[in-house]
Order: sequence, then C-alpha cells, then structure tokens
Amino acid sequence: MMEKDLIGDFKVSLELEGEKRISCDDLFNLLENIAKYGSISRAATEMGISYRYAWGIVGVAEKALALTLVHRQVGGFEGGGTSLSKEGSKLLEQYKSFKQEVDLQLEHFSNRTPPCKASSFADETAEVAFAGQHLLLASTMEPVETGLLDILEEAFFQSTGILVRHIALGSGRALELAKKGRVDMALTHAPALEEKFMREGWGISIFSVMSNDFVLIGPEVDTAGLKRLDYANGVKEVFRCIAAAAAPFVSRGDRSGTHLKELQIWEEAGVTPGGDWYSVSSGIAGNMGVLRLAQRKIAYALVDRATFILSRSTDGMKIYRGNEEGTALQGELGNVFSLVLVNPQRVQTVNFEGALRFARWIREAQAIRIIEGFGRESYGRPLFINVSEP
Repeated sequence: MMEKDLIGDFKVSLELEGEKRISCDDLFNLLENIAKYGSISRAATEMGISYRYAWGIVGVAEKALALTLVHRQVGGFEGGGTSLSKEGSKLLEQYKSFKQEVDLQLEHFSNRTPPCKASSFADETAEVAFAGQHLLLASTMEPVETGLLDILEEAFFQSTGILVRHIALGSGRALELAKKGRVDMALTHAPALEEKFMREGWGISIFSVMSNDFVLIGPEVDTAGLKRLDYANGVKEVFRCIAAAAAPFVSRGDRSGTHLKELQIWEEAGVTPGGDWYSVSSGIAGNMGVLRLAQRKIAYALVDRATFILSRSTDGMKIYRGNEEGTALQGELGNVFSLVLVNPQRVQTVNFEGALRFARWIREAQAIRIIEGFGRESYGRPLFINVSEP
C-alpha cells in the first residue's frame, strides 16, 4: 500500500463570516507578493491569477476581518502601487509564524529521514547510535537565503547520518521557538538576545561560528547627502543625517538580528525613527526582501554584505557604510553568527547529544573549509568568515 503523504495533503483555509472560505495559500501568498513587489498587479501575475480575482481575495478578507490589509497609492513620487497596511503586515507575520509551527509539528509527527549509509562512516560502531536521527535548527535568514546552510547540513548528514532540518526566521523568533522546545538549537546573530537567553538558563552552550558585516545601503542619487559626511564620526552620524533629511528608510521591523542592530544604531544616534520617511516592513521575508523594497522605494536600509553581493539586481543602489570599505569604525558593523544549544535540563524534549555533535562538527576542518570557500568561485571572495574555535 502506498504511504499517504500527510504533509503534502495538509492545507489551511480561513472560514470568514461563518460561510465564506478562502485559501490561506492564496491570501497570504498574495499579501507576501504585494509586500515584495509593491504592486497587486505584479503579485497576481506572479501567482498566475487575475487582477480582479486578487482584489476579490483582498476585499472578502478585509470585509470579514474588519481590517484594512492593503493601501493603494495613486501616482506620486514612486509612481503608484499597492502596499501592506500595518494590520496587513502584522497578519502576514502572525500567519507565517503559525504555519512554521504547524509544519514543525508535522515534521515531528512524520519523522521521516533518509536511510543512512553505514558504509561511508569512519567509525561504524560509534555512529550506529546516531543513525536515523534528525535535528531541528531555527536559523536566522541569511545562512538560509545564501544557500550555505543547505550545504553544511548535507555535509553533516554525509559525515554522521544525522539529518538537520531548519526553519528560517529572524533571530528573535528563533530563540522563542528554542524556549518552547520546538527546536534543538538556534543559529542567530543577535548578541543581546543570545546573552539574555543564556542568562535566563534556556541555553547551555553558545559557539561563534562565522561572521560578515552589516552594510548601510542606499540610492546612488544619495537623497540624504551621505557622501559629504566624515567617516570618523561613525555610522550613527549617518543615521542622524538620514533622519534629519527625512530620507526614505526601510526597516525589517521583526526583532531579527538585523532589525535589532538597526535599533541599536538609532538609539546610539539619539534618534527615534518614525514618520512617513520610515517604513517598517515586517511582512517582508529577510534582508533580500528589504533590499528589493529599498531599491523600489529609492530608500536606505541596513542589510548584511552577503545579501547585497547575492542580490541579482542592485542597480541604482550602493554601499554607503561597511567594514570592508573602511567607512565604518572598527567593529562598528560586525555581524557574528552563533550556534546556541538549548539546555536539556530546562527543555527536556531537545536532542542535546545530537545538537552537541553538530556544534562540534561545525567547528572542525570540513565545515570550516565549506564556510571559507562558500562564494569564492562565483564572487571571487567568501561570503562569510570562519570565526569558530575548536
């Protein structure tokens, strides 16, 4: 008998007004594409649905929920378009969190892992206890968006027979999932949250793995006049200048490591960002989405260097501040990714032994070679720097 694919058959729908049902895939894919492209017409085209049907989905949802999910912008400096409202962005973010947790529970339920190849193990006896295991990792977006994490996970599986499955989300949300016992470990880049996580006893070990740097990007037309600023005053002076000029700025707004770094710089600059010039785009997925939105809005944004290098199109955009350009103070825009292991005494459901094995492996020669070589062939330079210590 053919095994039924429970995960493949799982769908979510919304029942509105007690009778209307709409597909969550349709509604939230539409909202995500509107956030990404700033156009409901483009969003509909990407989804293969009609413009009229797209507005119909939005209209039914808005009426039933008594919320404004999208804003229309007619003409003006940006040429018109459609954007998510604050309520629309929040609803999209909540649905994505909900769906990630449902998917995670289904993974636990199905517990399907590829068969292990014992013949490839260096020490067959030592590996047998780990055969068929899998680990759950909540990872910040950047290692996932670049493709590095997939390569590391595959290499780890080939070496140990342990499959690592990851969930991609911001650092804050990753650590929240770890507290709930939904994952065995987290890969994050939010030092303040990591320190709090460890201090409160949720984590038992933390290891620095790799780094790159944050970069402040913006339009080549330089609407804030950043080119005239002295580098010696640091990036906080740049942020003050952006605020003073009310130049468009796009924020992640999602408690991710990038967002927290941005908030730290605003605080150090003595600025509370807000107003029409400051766009909070929590419905956008990752730094890649923020970069594209900033490009469309002719705006500034804080992203990581790997995202900027990997972006297929950065036309009209440039890096204004970054460590490598020598336009930031020493260490000012450093971006370290750390692996945090969940404390098994605090969360008894975690696979601590497997997580510890992954933590050891990622600091060994094979993983270091992968990290240091990743991106070198395509871009002439690695996208991340190994900072792990054996």
